[in-house]
Amino acid sequence: MNLLNLNSFLKFGYFMDYKYTDFQVNFTNFDKNKYSGFEEKELVEIGQNLWFQTISKQISNNNQNVVPLSGGLDSRAILGSLLEHKNASEIHTYTFGTPNTLDYEIGNKIAKLLGTKHKSFPLNDYVYNTKNLVEISNRIDNQTLLFLHPSVENLDLNFSEFNVWSGAIIDVFFGRHKHHKIAKNLNGGILNSINENIYSRSVNMTNIPDSELAVLFDYDFTTENLLGYEYVLDILNRQLKYIAPHVLMRGFNYKTLLDDSLIDFALSLNEKFINYQYLYKKIFLKSFPYLFSLPCKTSNGIPLNSSRTKFFMNNIKQGMKSLGGIFNKNHVNPGVNYIDFNMGIRERNDLKSVIYENINDLKSRKIVEWINIEKIWKDHINNKNNHGEALLTLASLEIHLKAGKKL
Repeated sequence: MNLLNLNSFLKFGYFMDYKYTDFQVNFTNFDKNKYSGFEEKELVEIGQNLWFQTISKQISNNNQNVVPLSGGLDSRAILGSLLEHKNASEIHTYTFGTPNTLDYEIGNKIAKLLGTKHKSFPLNDYVYNTKNLVEISNRIDNQTLLFLHPSVENLDLNFSEFNVWSGAIIDVFFGRHKHHKIAKNLNGGILNSINENIYSRSVNMTNIPDSELAVLFDYDFTTENLLGYEYVLDILNRQLKYIAPHVLMRGFNYKTLLDDSLIDFALSLNEKFINYQYLYKKIFLKSFPYLFSLPCKTSNGIPLNSSRTKFFMNNIKQGMKSLGGIFNKNHVNPGVNYIDFNMGIRERNDLKSVIYENINDLKSRKIVEWINIEKIWKDHINNKNNHGEALLTLASLEIHLKAGKKL
């Protein structure tokens, strides 16, 4: 048994020894001097052209197209791009999540306004069971956290022969992740990355020092002194070992924005255009002014082009709503992507049953004996602490083992 790799799953929710084979990042062609003299307007136009070219060369009349539509930037921009080639009535969309959250409500609203062929998959109607989770484990290479997905059965039923358009990972090249700690050397960058990517923070489930996980991190030394350590480590580890296998699971025909020309452009940009996705947002605002005049999750439920004053007032409003939710048992956090697993494990029979079954099966294997699984479960169920993330991690690990994962 590879104890180091096991600990990486317990720490991050994915195995660090994994190699994603469907896409590899090529760091050899970016040039930090290429756009040094360009004005913002010129860069927006270049980015706009590259975005549309990436979409256009993948358009096919052989398959129908579906866009998984959330409340964020990428899926909306992809939909806007497809509308340059097809009528809204020819494009399928779907949204999944929890009603009253930004992703779910905004995604559904955009589809209704544009008139796409739309389906909604509310996660409060989805029933979790071990058999289906084992199948999903195999479709994500037995690699990442489970439970964080739509109804794959419904997706298979509706979209198995479709082109599925995904913006996965491209937003990270354009600065989606703001790294608040910036290291001056690789070791420091790895430690920052470890701290950023801890999944379960309510309880430490590893039995080794964090520093021992450093050897599992992939890094490209050709980028040193050209790109930030945390930025490169994020792309080569979290994105390719967690996000890619999870959101691009086996069984669908994906169309992505992971094009070398677009990626090289993003990598070549000055940091000021990457911070907080500055240029990325400018590209979309110019390309799709109507679409981004509508509410957006990225801007906390208001249009992306809102004034600073409106952003400030909206943040206060959302903060007060969250504060009020402390006293309201039925309050739904609008920023939640999936469901409230802390509450769900306590109150939903399907989730409670499948988690309890699998953490006990894991306990019987005696491979994580340093973890007091029984205490984590009891403290959570008795509302002494919120251990939802720890329980999801442990149950996911067991399901991967049931699916044939070798440690």
